[in-house]
Amino acid sequence: MRKKLLILFLAFAVTVAFVLPALAQNVIQGKIEALNKAAKTITIGKTQYSLSDAAAQAKVKVGDTVEATVEGKVVKKLVLALM
Repeated sequence: MRKKLLILFLAFAVTVAFVLPALAQNVIQGKIEALNKAAKTITIGKTQYSLSDAAAQAKVKVGDTVEATVEGKVVKKLVLALM
């Protein structure tokens, strides 16, 4: 019985570990107000975020309207928004 409970608990813990990061992601859309690729920072809608390595390589500039996938205060994915 204890072994079954332990296995069930471990399965639940692994599931939660994979699901929670996906739930923590938000997609925001806005205009880039400031961008510093060297420091890996971006300001979208008066909020400053850090850029992941992948997002820092996006071909965007100040004034562009973008869609950003944000996890916490880090932009993980950055693409030009379709209008």
